[in-house]
Amino acid sequence: MSGPFTTTVVGSFSRPRDLIEASKKRAKGEIPQAELDVQLERATEATIRGEEEAGLDVITDGEQRRSSFVSFVGDKIPGFKVMHITELNPDAMEILKRNKVQLTYMRAVVTEELRDAVIAADEFEKARRYSKKPFKVTLPAPYLVMWESWHRTHSEGAYPTPEDFGYAYAKLLRNEVGRLRDAGVSFVQLDEPMLGDLTEAGDKPDRYRNVFRELYGQEYRGFKEELKLAVDMLNEVVKGVSGVKIGVHMDRWPNKDSPYFDQGYERFLPELLEARTSQWILEYTSQGTGDPAKLVKEFPDGVEIGLGVISVQNYEVESPEQVVARAERVIGSIEPERIWLNPDCGFAPGMFRTFPREIAFAKLKSMTEAAGILRKKYA
Repeated sequence: MSGPFTTTVVGSFSRPRDLIEASKKRAKGEIPQAELDVQLERATEATIRGEEEAGLDVITDGEQRRSSFVSFVGDKIPGFKVMHITELNPDAMEILKRNKVQLTYMRAVVTEELRDAVIAADEFEKARRYSKKPFKVTLPAPYLVMWESWHRTHSEGAYPTPEDFGYAYAKLLRNEVGRLRDAGVSFVQLDEPMLGDLTEAGDKPDRYRNVFRELYGQEYRGFKEELKLAVDMLNEVVKGVSGVKIGVHMDRWPNKDSPYFDQGYERFLPELLEARTSQWILEYTSQGTGDPAKLVKEFPDGVEIGLGVISVQNYEVESPEQVVARAERVIGSIEPERIWLNPDCGFAPGMFRTFPREIAFAKLKSMTEAAGILRKKYA
């Protein structure tokens, strides 16, 4: 699976219109589950076919069966309740607007003790029939879910503190990683955008934690304390796990108002390197994300970078030459065999994001062509 400049995606693709409409009708009870299942199968097959035609080395199912990249766990794990954001705080929409933050409106909130359950292995079993290529499966990481799902009013009865809940979820996630490995998944990606957003924080919290304080009643612990907690929870997931590549995706939405704009993930060193993960999957196409070479030159032997070389924020299809130039920023600081190429983030982390699929696949085709150029030049 792994070679110089291996190509993959971060996870999601936008859902076809027929699937979105069928999902709405099913939610209202207007169609049977079997009718929605037909659209889910079609969307999954079409996504995998598009990835293969683009020439990707490692593929996903595009998260076609998920309502969002994180709150879908509320549909899978007993102990969660899916609630509208205004149920958490009647002023939720104003809070989002004031902080310049976008969140999905349906939130998975923990209200009871969690019980072990399949999270994504069932999705993989349905998707694997459409390709013989190595598969990546994505899972929302524990630090993210802790911030997204623990509410002071609704959750304290089950878990007195956010940390209690986060570690309980991490242990369930470890079980799921084992199930995915045993089913034949090659790569498990843990999505941790709340850790990525910590690049904006310092003595004061970043804008996302300001929002969660107002919506959920959670409090910021301080930069170093938050970083340590996130790393500890990641290590709780991977404890004792072998036989599968595990990467962590930290997305980044640079905020020009942040005093740390133009500083990169290297702010997390050296604590970040205490995480026992195979790969860090990072965003580097946007202004203000810093210099990836500063980070990767500190990586221990064997740790890889999933380098963001394709933007998911615009519809401009990058040329192969543009992608090559972005990848060359880290060449000389880390070996080609430890460089993976991917978009910055998923193309559609929520059900209703309508990033044009034809543009997404065109971007990926350009990325795989760039990988070919890089292999001839450096491998």
